[in-house]
Amino acid sequence: MPHNISKSQMKRNAKLQKFQDEKEEYTGKLVYKLGESLSESDNIVPLKCPELSYEKSGYLEPLCRDELIKYHPEVVLYCPQIPQNTGTIARLCAAFSCTLHLIEPMGFHITEKALRRAGLDYWEHVNVYVHKSFTDFLKTRSKRRLIFIETGGTETPIDFAFQPGDLLVFGAETFGIPKEIMEQAIEKKNGHKLTIPMFNRGVRSLNLANTVSIVVYVALAKLSH
Repeated sequence: MPHNISKSQMKRNAKLQKFQDEKEEYTGKLVYKLGESLSESDNIVPLKCPELSYEKSGYLEPLCRDELIKYHPEVVLYCPQIPQNTGTIARLCAAFSCTLHLIEPMGFHITEKALRRAGLDYWEHVNVYVHKSFTDFLKTRSKRRLIFIETGGTETPIDFAFQPGDLLVFGAETFGIPKEIMEQAIEKKNGHKLTIPMFNRGVRSLNLANTVSIVVYVALAKLSH
């Protein structure tokens, strides 16, 4: 070790290293289910927003949250590539009572530390389902609309009439959503493509987690009225 490092600097370095080690060792509690565990009853969507009741602390009663999960739109990530994005989106879904579907193959393992750290300790508060393919996913949600969030759409989230239980589908960070998946759903009158307008041509796209945040909040705002 160099002799010109003071004892106080050595102590600061030791504290910093300890913090980094603890950060790397954080695992969180990741709770997820396989897509095939979904039953037909899980596909039933209430048409009316459930009545909300609150605890003294200001949070929703647990039963209200359970009902909202059935009513709210669900977030679908098609082959996500970056674990930090997925973890951040899981935290968002926990906060707003939205189910999260992850479509394989993904660019990371479901137990990766970066994914768990991004979701912090909120994993047990979100319903996460992992599906082997988009085809397998569709079998569990055959009666619902597919709302693809992708470039080239003719409508924006602000203009769109969201319905309870809509499936908000977001593509992989690196290659988006395959055209054939979108075209097939749109041809069957079961799919819609929405685009978030941007005003600077120098920016090609938004971060995935930011995109999900925008669309989920707009959808919930519309459904609440």
